[in-house]
Amino acid sequence: MGLNLKFNSKAIAAHGRNPANAALTGLTTMLALWAAPAVAETHVTGDMAAGEISFAQQCVKCHVVVTDAGETLAGRNGRIGPNLFGIPGQTTGAVPGYRYTDFIIRAGQSGATWDEATFVAFVGNPTEWLRTTLNDPAARSRMNFEVRDPADAANIYAFLASLAAVAETEESAAAEEPAKVAVTGRPVSYDPDQAERGSTRYMNDCAECHGDDLKGGLNGGASLRSVSFLQKYAEGAPASDLFYYMSNAMPPSSPGRYSESNYADLMAFILRRNGFQAGAALPSDLDSLDHLIMEK
Repeated sequence: MGLNLKFNSKAIAAHGRNPANAALTGLTTMLALWAAPAVAETHVTGDMAAGEISFAQQCVKCHVVVTDAGETLAGRNGRIGPNLFGIPGQTTGAVPGYRYTDFIIRAGQSGATWDEATFVAFVGNPTEWLRTTLNDPAARSRMNFEVRDPADAANIYAFLASLAAVAETEESAAAEEPAKVAVTGRPVSYDPDQAERGSTRYMNDCAECHGDDLKGGLNGGASLRSVSFLQKYAEGAPASDLFYYMSNAMPPSSPGRYSESNYADLMAFILRRNGFQAGAALPSDLDSLDHLIMEK
């Protein structure tokens, strides 16, 4: 399944970063994440960043997003439903190893694929979608949960498409081994006192979603200590990227709730747990963070 990336102003605005500036880092993975939500066989209209939050709130009890290599990109322990990695553009009822009902398999055999419209309609009312698609009033879905807001469903679809795009882009980048454009600046650091303050706030406000060990919690927050996390926010990226996302998207229930210094403390704690070196205090303004490189 090929995924065709293009920039979407709505998705970029959600992150507030200029894709042209991001390109200067030479990080193909980050471009894939902040470029438009990916387009598979259909146009994607949702907001990737909002979809990440909606997925964590509505989908993680039953679903995970795990690559073919076994890396978990979203979710943690949900196994009731199928793995949703690579779903956009895929035939319905076709995830290997999952025991589907005959109804969803029949829908796929009739030509149904997970384009955006199909996904939004299905998750809005799975059984009704099957009955309409198959013209069979006896059809039923195992999925009892409904994503009632079509906008939420479209956002979740955009998020899933973006994860598939990232994995495909990483594979292509690994094969081609493109040269990276150097970013000028000094390696990021933090003051130990910042990390201590951040540890307290993290355990009080963040651990339930992201886990005490930063590897994902009960509510399905993303791992903050994983290969995908470091590929997305480290490996030479400007420190401003992670800080901006944290301060504008976290916590999901009240984005931007903390002061800039509190977000800097939280980021200092995350840096410490990922093995970055202590030193000069971590700034809390984007201009200064732009000149710090996420390198250990």
